[in-house]
Amino acid sequence: MLKQTRRKTAKRIGVEKVEKIYGFIFALPAIVFFAVFYFLPIIKTLQISFYRWDFLSPPAFEGLRNYVVLLKSSEFHNSLWKSFYYAFGTTIPIWFIALGLAVLFNRITSTSWLYLVVYYIPVVIPLIVACIVWQIMYHPSYGMLTLITRPLGFVDIPWLTSSRLAMPSIILLSIWKGTPFYMVIYLAGLVSIPKEYTEAAQIDGANKYQVFWHITVPLLKPVILYVIVISIIAALQVFDPFYVMTKGGPGSATRVVTLFVNETAFQYLKVGTAAAASLVFFGLVLCLSLVILKFFRSSWE
Repeated sequence: MLKQTRRKTAKRIGVEKVEKIYGFIFALPAIVFFAVFYFLPIIKTLQISFYRWDFLSPPAFEGLRNYVVLLKSSEFHNSLWKSFYYAFGTTIPIWFIALGLAVLFNRITSTSWLYLVVYYIPVVIPLIVACIVWQIMYHPSYGMLTLITRPLGFVDIPWLTSSRLAMPSIILLSIWKGTPFYMVIYLAGLVSIPKEYTEAAQIDGANKYQVFWHITVPLLKPVILYVIVISIIAALQVFDPFYVMTKGGPGSATRVVTLFVNETAFQYLKVGTAAAASLVFFGLVLCLSLVILKFFRSSWE
């Protein structure tokens, strides 16, 4: 009896080891991918940030000088402010608009898929194409928005050439482009909520608003947290609209960190400073993500 038990235990341990080996083998391609295309570039960027390098001459070690330069750089400080201004100016409206549309599409049963497909078109359109189209729409002489605002008494509005309007104009484009994507994520969360909960609440006398705030929202909290974190990270990484539509202008009104890094490295050939700026920004985004996760988890528990 004891021998049989030992054999079964040894066999179970052997099976577990085999499963772990197979699991590691299947995960190995993903591990290699992330190591080569994510981890190693970060290490290389960290190394470059301690050097003065212009792509032409050999790198010269300078220690923390690039970081000191960034701390004293008003342009870098301005780019940080513009990045967070754009990120929260874009994501906060998206959170509420996307959730409202998801609730609406979840309640519509007949032909709702057709409206959903049509509304999802902005996500499918390449970002560069969307930027060019909106740039034409923003033209102060013949743009579509100008044709709409001109009868209202607003003549030749400088949407992209005004330091006050350039950033809000790009934010409007990003809201139009990103809302359908996060709406689908919300909609997937709403569909996964069992109908028994809402039906039980309605039987107890709860109206639609009470069901939404006390049943739907609490069950949707993991999805809401995911949308908040992912949308902020994605917004802080945006580069194309600023490069295509304004080139960071007018002045530095739309020069976000991603554009600052690009200009510093490839226009001014200060690769070490650009690498240091990338790492500082990466650290800030990582800390912000951790703070958001901890805040929402603690407040929802």
